[in-house]
Amino acid sequence: MRYSTLLARTRAQSSTVSMCLRGRSVDRRHFTPSTQRQQTYIVWAPDYTDEGALARRMAVRQKHFITANKLIKQGILKVAGGLLTPEISETQDAAPGNRKFVGSALLYEAENLEAVRRLVEQDLYWTENVWDKDKVVILPIVMATTLQDRAGITQPTPED
Repeated sequence: MRYSTLLARTRAQSSTVSMCLRGRSVDRRHFTPSTQRQQTYIVWAPDYTDEGALARRMAVRQKHFITANKLIKQGILKVAGGLLTPEISETQDAAPGNRKFVGSALLYEAENLEAVRRLVEQDLYWTENVWDKDKVVILPIVMATTLQDRAGITQPTPED
């Protein structure tokens, strides 16, 4: 029996009915249309290029990490990092203040694009004018690989 046919039949049955899908018993609640499915979104947030952009980034960086870590613990933010200029690859161990950041890349899991937009607009890098608000891109992404199970901030925060 095709999956779509099986799904249509289970929707017509009561919510307590279990069904067999490829030899496994699966509770019907996981297949109801009312279940909101999470989508993964990628955010590319380039920094402003004015002379004070790096100073603004560094001024709020630790608070930014605290907020990001909370979103990671909630399962909303999956991966995030600062984007560097290509020439920095020679000196990756440089102190953060000596790095040339050009923006950020983030992966969120949310119900829809607007939910991600709200998260981005609440981020300190947005509110403190680190990210170029006219150039931020948010797109749904179909993951070809899985993300690691344990995520977390790799940079120290005041909470550490």
